[in-house]
Amino acid sequence: MLLNNLMRMFELSEGITMKNGNAAEFIDRIYSCQDTIFIFNGIKYWFQGYTLPCGTVHMEVSQYQPVSERCLWTHDGTTIEECHEAFLAAPMFGGKTFWEAEQDIEWVDE
Repeated sequence: MLLNNLMRMFELSEGITMKNGNAAEFIDRIYSCQDTIFIFNGIKYWFQGYTLPCGTVHMEVSQYQPVSERCLWTHDGTTIEECHEAFLAAPMFGGKTFWEAEQDIEWVDE
């Protein structure tokens, strides 16, 4: 799966496929656990990731606006790579993975 994701990022590095941004750059931000805001189906979501004191990694996507306690996706792993792979494989975008739904995701720079 890692090879497929790397090949997909290489294909995307030349062009913009998602709304308001480059999918490869978006995925780089996710991999580095940078807070990232995006819109999917008219709802604004917030991605965050961090390393816990015990050395494990936590990543999550929460609904940001309209305000909600809804968590769209969460994953705890032993490495950033594991969580990154889980993010890319999760069917959190209306039953689709990131790569299947990227053209319907808008990257918001706030």
